This record gives sequence, structure tokens and C-alpha cells, in this order.
Amino acid sequence: MSQSIPNADELFKAAAQSGDISPGSAAILGGLSARINKTMSPLLVQPSVTELLQVSMLLDNTPSMENNKNHLAVIEGHNLVVEALLQAKGLDSVETLTALINPCKNYTRRIAGDTDVFRWCGLRVAPRLDKTGFIQGSATPLYDRVLETLGSVLARTRWWEDTYGVQTRSVTLLLTDGGNNDGKAAASDVAKVVEDMLASEKHKIMFMGVSVGGIDFRSIGREMGIPDECIDVVAKDPKSIRSSFQMFSQSAVALGQQNAAMVAKFGSL
Repeated sequence: MSQSIPNADELFKAAAQSGDISPGSAAILGGLSARINKTMSPLLVQPSVTELLQVSMLLDNTPSMENNKNHLAVIEGHNLVVEALLQAKGLDSVETLTALINPCKNYTRRIAGDTDVFRWCGLRVAPRLDKTGFIQGSATPLYDRVLETLGSVLARTRWWEDTYGVQTRSVTLLLTDGGNNDGKAAASDVAKVVEDMLASEKHKIMFMGVSVGGIDFRSIGREMGIPDECIDVVAKDPKSIRSSFQMFSQSAVALGQQNAAMVAKFGSL
């Protein structure tokens, strides 16, 4: 059974009407719905899962990430998370989304097929990143991209629950080595959305700052509404980045296994 692609703006309005998100969050995210819609994808078969885990990762791919070859550790860490989830229980009750601070159509098409941006997909076909063409742009529109990523999570959650009655939880990693220096959104916009997501107790949001140039990532995380215990500031070296990805991976796998314990036999997404 094929379904049409979800419309994010309609999902945000419905979520606001039901009280799942505030009108303020719906307005902020509604303005980004055109970009968020691009991350959506339909299902080709009727799902038989009753619980779903959404794992999303927003990764910094600006040129500064090439310092100490940190971008290679980020790529490796992303792929490690996918592999760890593949080895865990509940393989077919996990859906993933990859996002980049500076998207690149050519890179995405080569990695993921004929799409301009990475889209939600079942774990079995989750993209594996590589270094060729990964580094893009020159600025860091952090708040814009965080809102697009979290908005996609919220829209996808609403769609799964409204369309299929599938209960969802999510875990999101936001990674950067720089502060916001481009884009239209403010940290306060992000904080509104984060507040709504955390209030639902369905979503976990983790923020990783790669320490470089004296940037106060804890302050940035707090301004975005991220709880202190979910903010991780790592040294600007590949070993520290890999270690933090390992921790995120363990958290995602643990949530996935909790879902699997509630699910009987199910088909593929």
C-alpha cells in the first residue's frame, strides 16, 4: 500500500490544534515546511510495527571540520551509529534521518540516490557517508538547520501516529564546531520547539559541540533549550568525537531495544 508524502505544515497545524505543540512552534516550523517536506518519504507497504524509534543526526560539514581531520571522525561516527542499530534488536522498528549544516545536492544524490536532501528511511537502507564532497559551504546556519531537523522529527512523529497509530519516540544528535553565523532563526525559536518536544516525553535531543576557538557550546545549548545533561563539549580531536558518537550510539540502541521488547513479529518498513 503506497501513501502520499506527508505535508509538514498540515501536520504542525494539527499538532497545535490538539495541544501537542504550541501555536508559536507551529508558526515557526510552518515557515520551514517547504524544506521539511523534502525530508519526508512515503511508505510502500502497510507497517505492522506498533512502536517506532526515529534516529536523526544533524552534522556539521563546514570547512573548519577538516581541522585535525575531524570530519572523518564525524563520518565514521555517523556510520557507526547506523551499524550499531543494524546489529541491535528491533531492526525494522527504526527509521533514520541524516541532515547536514550545509546540504549539497550532488553529495546527497551520490550517497542516497535521486533525492536533493536526505529523507527518512528504514534502517536497512540508511545512508553511509563518505568524505568525497562531504565538506561544503563556508557559514554555519545552525539554528535554521536545527529547526528543520527537529521540525522533521515532529512532523514524522505526528504522521506515524495519525496515519498508522504507531507510537513513536525519537533521539536526535545535533553536532557543530561553530556557533550560528548565518540564517534567519534565533536560538529562542529553537528553544520554543525544544520545550514542546521535551514536554511530550517522546523525544531526546543531544547537542555536541566540538571545542574550537573558545566557543561556549554549553551556553549555546542552553539558549536552544537543551538540558545540561544532554550537552556534550568534546575536544577538537577525532578520538574524542568517536567516543561521543559511541555514547550516542549506545543511547539510540538502548531506546531501540526498549521498542523491540514491545513489538511482536513485524514486517519491513
